[in-house]
Amino acid sequence: MIQKIDHIRSFGIYRNFQWGSLPPFTKFNLIYGWNYSGKTTLSRLFQLLEEPGKITSWPNSAFSVVMDDGSTVTHTLLNLTPKTRVFNRDFVLANFPSEHTAPAVFILGAQNAALRQHLEMLNRRLERVRRIDADFRQRTERAQNVISQLGTDKARDVAELLGDRNFRRPNLMRRVEEVRTTYAAFILNDADVTAKYEICRGTSAWTTLAVIQIALPDFVRFSEKIAHLLKQTASNRAIERLKSNRNLESWVRTGLELHQDSRECAFCGSTIIDARIEELKGHFSQEYEALVRDVTAVNQECMALRFDAQLLDERDFAPDLRTEYIALKERFQDWVRWASELQNEITDLLTQKQTQIESLILWEPDLSRSTEGGTLLGQINDLIERHNRMVAAQEQTRADAKTALERHYAALLFRDSDLLGKESQLTGLSNREAAATGVLGRVNVQITALELQVRQQSIGASNLNDVLRYLLAGNNIEVAAVGDGLFEFRRDGAPAANLSDGEKTAITFAYFLTSLEANGAVLADTIVFIDDPISSLDSNHIYAVYALISNRLSACHQVFVSTHNSELFNLMKDEWFYARQRYANNPNASAYYVSRSFDGNNQWIALLEDLPSLLRKYKSEYHFVFAQLHAFANAQTPSLHEAYTAPNLLRKFLEAYLGFRKPSISKWSAKLDILIATPVEQLEIQKFADDSSHLQGLTRALQQPNFITSAKRCVSMVIDGLRVNDFDHYESLCAVIGATP
Repeated sequence: MIQKIDHIRSFGIYRNFQWGSLPPFTKFNLIYGWNYSGKTTLSRLFQLLEEPGKITSWPNSAFSVVMDDGSTVTHTLLNLTPKTRVFNRDFVLANFPSEHTAPAVFILGAQNAALRQHLEMLNRRLERVRRIDADFRQRTERAQNVISQLGTDKARDVAELLGDRNFRRPNLMRRVEEVRTTYAAFILNDADVTAKYEICRGTSAWTTLAVIQIALPDFVRFSEKIAHLLKQTASNRAIERLKSNRNLESWVRTGLELHQDSRECAFCGSTIIDARIEELKGHFSQEYEALVRDVTAVNQECMALRFDAQLLDERDFAPDLRTEYIALKERFQDWVRWASELQNEITDLLTQKQTQIESLILWEPDLSRSTEGGTLLGQINDLIERHNRMVAAQEQTRADAKTALERHYAALLFRDSDLLGKESQLTGLSNREAAATGVLGRVNVQITALELQVRQQSIGASNLNDVLRYLLAGNNIEVAAVGDGLFEFRRDGAPAANLSDGEKTAITFAYFLTSLEANGAVLADTIVFIDDPISSLDSNHIYAVYALISNRLSACHQVFVSTHNSELFNLMKDEWFYARQRYANNPNASAYYVSRSFDGNNQWIALLEDLPSLLRKYKSEYHFVFAQLHAFANAQTPSLHEAYTAPNLLRKFLEAYLGFRKPSISKWSAKLDILIATPVEQLEIQKFADDSSHLQGLTRALQQPNFITSAKRCVSMVIDGLRVNDFDHYESLCAVIGATP
């Protein structure tokens, strides 16, 4: 419970208020004050307890609210405020934005109106996001369809080429996944593609091939032997004729060997003399002959060398190996040509050596390719072994060839169709679609939660109508559902138009009362501040408002009611205070008065004061107004504040007194003759009361140097007129206020 407001500074008209010795607040607190005195501003202070965020509207303010447990709520410490609800002009404006239609929850509730606006915003956003989501979904589908169509078309082509009707787009896309990181390595050249096709489409089985069995010469060792032989020499007594004719020399050498034991020439039959035999033997010495034999033997050995192996036809190989075999075959044949040239070179040298046995011949051959033939032959035999293994597993070979072709075409699809770029575009669109879908889901969740919150905040039409039928009895105004959670105000079944300010205030007040216990709120935990629930333009609902406050708010933790309406003030005073105690404060109820005056700088200030005894004792403010006017008329040095408030007080007094004296005449100024004799004075008082009572600032008053004097003169004329023309009434009023007649 709030005990007091220790101080208020720079809070609207409350420039420097101090609580001082005022009695503490109790459970029921009645605050009386005229219009513009500061009641609504005080209610806005309580509004900060309800909505601490509004402190930003009061940047230079300072206040301290003291609770009954000793804790304080200040302008800088609003995080532990008591549960407070405030009804004031701000509440009416915030909760009744439309004259004709009112959603049960929204129009008649600021929080509900905000929820409704938020819900409408979310629904608009939902539609935008739906359009965005649909657009991304369509674009994603188009991008996916492009990729799918590419895959379908390529898969159809591959299926026709491979003769596999079961090869479809999913099969091809799986191959794409296998090759995407190193797709270039899977792209075959034309020859490989042809070979793979022949393997896949071939109908005849391949046969096993025999490896090539051939012993190639060791050219390094053989060449060393040749070079050594060519370096050897042998001397003799050469016969020039034989030396110059190698064929003849060879013929004679053979003949000499045939005639070792005979002297008869087997060619011509003549006798060969010993001298001739000795001459021929001198030409063919033993050392010489041995070298000749060696050269001849090596030459024959060289000519007998065989290295042109019987190579296989490439068509004997599996198609997958033919290209490789052709390359090896060509390289081997090229080596054979090199070897043949080396063989011819050797035989030529040996033939030359046969005629130059006594000469040294140097030979340094290029043997860099000497081992190449064996290496190539080994590779050919390895290829034959691979072929033979493929023959042993022809089904697997065909499957491998088919896989290679499938990967080949998958790699071509990936490269030539820029599949990576299209997939990247698809991923981007999919991500944006997913983001839009996520936003769509979140917005739907927010809408669902908000709709639930709306239902929880909802004040049902039946509850509201119960209060309205009591509050606006005879007006035939009710709330009717018009669909989509919206409600409409109706008068006699038709949309209610031209609602009065009083009706609007009453309707909003009805909503306020019904909303106090919404969402499980407990009145016993709630502090309620009600500011001027009766419109100054429509006071037809005073008794209903009084009854509702008395009945519905009695269970509240603490209640504050501020009003300018004297009738409501007196009704509440009778409810909360005791007449036999002359309406004094009691443990459960306190009464206060909001006054407005000038400070030393001629600026308006508001003060919260203890309720004056005249207002406390009497049910009419008539006595209080008379007391204020009587004091001003008899003041030796009246203040500007007294003069400023005099026109309004004088008009209040004249309206009440003259209305009672001549009720048949409505205009108060037409009845001034009861108190004022001359028309000139009557006009002066009328102008003073009418014009000056509407002053909202000091400007005009300060522009008139004799304003205080004029005000005192007009008030004195009325007081004197009452004393002269109705002394009994005057005397009675003086008795009430304790003044001497």
